[in-house]
Amino acid sequence: MLQTPLIAQHRTAGGKLVDFAGWEMPIQYTGVVDEYHAVRSTAGLFDVSHMGRFRVLGSGAAAFLQQVTTNDVGRLAVGQAQYSMVCNEQGGIKDDIFVYRLRADEYLLCVNASNREKVFDWLRDHQTADGVSLADQSAELAQVAVQGPLSRDILVSLGSVEVADLKLHHARELTVASTPALVARTGYTGELGFELYVAANRIGALWERLLEQGRARGLKPAGLGARDLLRLDMGYLLYGNDIGEDTTPLEAGVDWTVSLHKGDFIGRAALQAQQDRGLTRRLISLELLEKAVPRHGCKILSSHASEPIGEITSGNLSPILKKGIALGYVTSGHAEPGTAVIVDIRGKAVSGRIVKAPFYRKSKR
Repeated sequence: MLQTPLIAQHRTAGGKLVDFAGWEMPIQYTGVVDEYHAVRSTAGLFDVSHMGRFRVLGSGAAAFLQQVTTNDVGRLAVGQAQYSMVCNEQGGIKDDIFVYRLRADEYLLCVNASNREKVFDWLRDHQTADGVSLADQSAELAQVAVQGPLSRDILVSLGSVEVADLKLHHARELTVASTPALVARTGYTGELGFELYVAANRIGALWERLLEQGRARGLKPAGLGARDLLRLDMGYLLYGNDIGEDTTPLEAGVDWTVSLHKGDFIGRAALQAQQDRGLTRRLISLELLEKAVPRHGCKILSSHASEPIGEITSGNLSPILKKGIALGYVTSGHAEPGTAVIVDIRGKAVSGRIVKAPFYRKSKR
């Protein structure tokens, strides 16, 4: 398996290591729920160096990214980031990504670990114009996430006072504990949080410094198990479960990442046609009304006729809401919030209802 530059730190901390998309990654340290609550109440530190990081440079970089991503890169000012999609010609999602504009003609793309090679090859194959340089910097650039209500205080205490003014979906080149880093106010937990892009040969020392400084504020290392629970609370998508090349951004409910007005891009014609004819299925959020745990693959049935109307793609028990929550696809006629449904969990019919994401809001804490 592949390993991040922090593998020694994970072993020292007692992380339970598993195979995730070909990477040896910690699923947990002290426990999934314990780490989940740390992020919700104080702060958690995640290694996300397994994700892909591509640099796009040159006078043609913006035009190139407009062609290969669905969102409008032209709306990005220097220092801003946006969530976007890379689609195939049929409008299917090859990956969901973050695009950072670092300088006038320089961008950083953050892509999913499981799609790194696929997406890089796709971008390279469509890089036909002059004035564009594409580089995979995943090996030399590491990435960690500090997430939780006290994440800002921890970074400020390490000398990065400028993060106090950093707005959501903005990034700046700063110094954290004497270490140069691109600090972005982004994350996938629903809490205040930051992602730090750091030279791989310096990430180990910074990881240890973060934990040392943040310990008094409740900072804990957190694994992929907690990360999955946290993102599900928010209704955030997981590639391979909730989205893939057989789903479109419109079906997945992230049509706000698709800028049909910006001009032509890969998949635009298919997405325009789908929008014009109407969706036959849609991603929904649902909560169970009985004590049970919904899982990927469970069938969703109509409450009145008990007929199959869809399937769960992600599901679990939310530790903070203390109820079963799930994402899934249903036929469009059954997708409205408030609709009563039945979830078949190992042969047992469990009552549920469709709700509007996110499941978790800070006022419910």
